[in-house]
Amino acid sequence: MIVQTPQDGLWYFAHPYTCKDAEGLYVLAGEEANFRLCCTRSARLIEAGWLIYSPIIQTHPIHCDWPPFVGQHAHHFWYQYDRRFIEAAGFVGIIISPGWRYSHGCCEEKCLFEKMGRPVLYFQDPCLVATEPFG
Repeated sequence: MIVQTPQDGLWYFAHPYTCKDAEGLYVLAGEEANFRLCCTRSARLIEAGWLIYSPIIQTHPIHCDWPPFVGQHAHHFWYQYDRRFIEAAGFVGIIISPGWRYSHGCCEEKCLFEKMGRPVLYFQDPCLVATEPFG
């Protein structure tokens, strides 16, 4: 495992967001908690010198504020939105947050960066980033 330091360029920070209950319904309070955790982790990355774009931070307030987005099928829209942004923005690579294996969006984003031949790094609190998952 190689611990990475910031490089020139913009990195995409993938973080779990969606939260569902036992019946498969979206839980807004869980998504709010994931948003807050993403904000904390993003701040730590930025403080450590990483230049990142975090889609959760950009889209969560819009998702919660506009009623048509708050529904049981709006998440698919955000997957498409993020994919288009990834394809257009020219990111150096992706940094994956803990819990990514349980996130449909994070798994898709990781695969997209791998297909583009861009680095995949893994975030570990307190703000270490490595070439392999920790633990």
